[in-house]
Amino acid sequence: MLSALFQFIKEHKIAYFIGGLLAIISGLLAIVPNYIIQLFIDAIVKQSLDAKALALYLAIFAVAAVSNYVVEASWLVILFGRSSLFTKQVRQKLFRRLAYLKLPFYENYRSGDLMTRMTSDIDSLGETLAYGFLIIISDGSWLIAILLVMFITISWELTLISIIPLIIFGVLIHFLGKEANKRYEASRDAVAKLSNEVLETVDGVRVIRAYGKKDLEQARFQERTRDVVKQSNVLNFLFGLFGPTARVFSGFSTGIGLTLGAYYVNQGQVSIGQLITFQIYLGMFNEVIWGMADLIAIYQQGQVSHRKIKEIEDADDLFGKEGDLPIDHIDQIDFQNFSFAYPSDQEPVIQTVNFSLKAGQTLGIVGKTGSGKSTLVRQLLRQYPIVKPEALKINGHSIVDYQSEQLAGLIGYVPQDHVLFSRSVRDNILFGKADATEEELNQAIEAADFTKDINHMSRGLETLIGEKGVAISGGQKQRVAIARALIRQPELLIMDDSLSAVDAKTEKAIIKNIQAAREGQTNIIITHRLSAVSHADLILVLEEGCIIERGKPDELLANKGWYYQQYLNQQTEEGSNGNT
Repeated sequence: MLSALFQFIKEHKIAYFIGGLLAIISGLLAIVPNYIIQLFIDAIVKQSLDAKALALYLAIFAVAAVSNYVVEASWLVILFGRSSLFTKQVRQKLFRRLAYLKLPFYENYRSGDLMTRMTSDIDSLGETLAYGFLIIISDGSWLIAILLVMFITISWELTLISIIPLIIFGVLIHFLGKEANKRYEASRDAVAKLSNEVLETVDGVRVIRAYGKKDLEQARFQERTRDVVKQSNVLNFLFGLFGPTARVFSGFSTGIGLTLGAYYVNQGQVSIGQLITFQIYLGMFNEVIWGMADLIAIYQQGQVSHRKIKEIEDADDLFGKEGDLPIDHIDQIDFQNFSFAYPSDQEPVIQTVNFSLKAGQTLGIVGKTGSGKSTLVRQLLRQYPIVKPEALKINGHSIVDYQSEQLAGLIGYVPQDHVLFSRSVRDNILFGKADATEEELNQAIEAADFTKDINHMSRGLETLIGEKGVAISGGQKQRVAIARALIRQPELLIMDDSLSAVDAKTEKAIIKNIQAAREGQTNIIITHRLSAVSHADLILVLEEGCIIERGKPDELLANKGWYYQQYLNQQTEEGSNGNT
């Protein structure tokens, strides 16, 4: 953590030099009024205070106070401004990291935990930088200045004896801070778990209501809340000990200072003005000890937050080194004895798959639920690491040799879970191509057979669809996702069971539109409805990760295997629905 903070300070050394210098000046200026008070009181006791001296003391006091205000405000603005910049950079870096990490990473981290790391943990690290530098420079310089003034202008013996309780207090706060650090991490993790519960509840609110589980979820949420309260109460109890402990030892220090100071006054070694100023200095010294104790707590909390952030920065998504081969077109895709197993599984989900897909062809993939259809095409999206890179080639080179960003730019993907954003219909479609023209937008909408739906929406393309598309139907979500993929005019279009929520008539219209719009381009269509791939150049039938049938639609029908039986079943169902 310290190396990261020092690196940032080094990059902004001029700002921190100016801020540090102003902090030191501020600490020195804060002592001037106290010394003026000492001179003022001694002058009263000696009955030597006249109007000229009084005016001088008041002028110096006022100039010092105003100057201290201006200087302190300046260095606070500088230091906390740098801290805000630091948190901004860390947050951007972490977001960029999250955007690039692949699915294996997200299988191990829940959304609520990631939100906590992106918000409170980064803020905590920023506070460590701001307050840490503030305490080290400001309180450090203040401590040295106070001790020097007390030693030189009052009494070094009185000073040493009086600050002993404050030093003991600092040691106790150190150990309290270490315990508070442990409790802080427990409290932070409890908040992260609560965030997970909230996100899952919001995502599944329709299911919760449909199954009448509101009371059960309320009970679970209350349990999480109780855990947060429990952890917070323990942490608050520890922090609550700081104040009473400070008052006790501050009282000891003040008592020693007054008792011993009175003796020194009686002996003529210290004046009344010096004794009163000495008590003010003790109060200032107490504040410094408080600051040093805070530094320990802030540092320890910062360490916890930095460790959480570092876990994301150093997370291994198992993908290894990024390829550097450029790619601007896809001529041919080859799966050669390709097998795949998820990182958490022992048995392969895809087993010894072989096929080739040339530019301009349409590939259909069908099979039972759980047969590995989606898993197979996801390999082209590089969502999981490929154990045997030579088994999957594009244009004769292993897929891992290419720059992943360039390869992703050539693929339009329509997932079966149709992820949408809490923005307008227009923004969701333009997510596929931000600089698309109005004509390209309309063509994509028309191809997705979504024009009539937009005409019925309250604000047309500007209609907000809610988080994850909650305000529109399942079929509309799929067509927005299809339009988003089509608008980028990809080299390869992958439709992963993305017509399941639309009726047969709409499906036929979309397939017809895609055929017309993407004539001569490469497509992969995963579907349960065989009518969606009746025009395909090649169809693969998967079962338990293996290809059990392959060929053109007419060839598969002639073979009278699984494809033939499924075709008959669907024809019968469509006939029944038509009669109904």
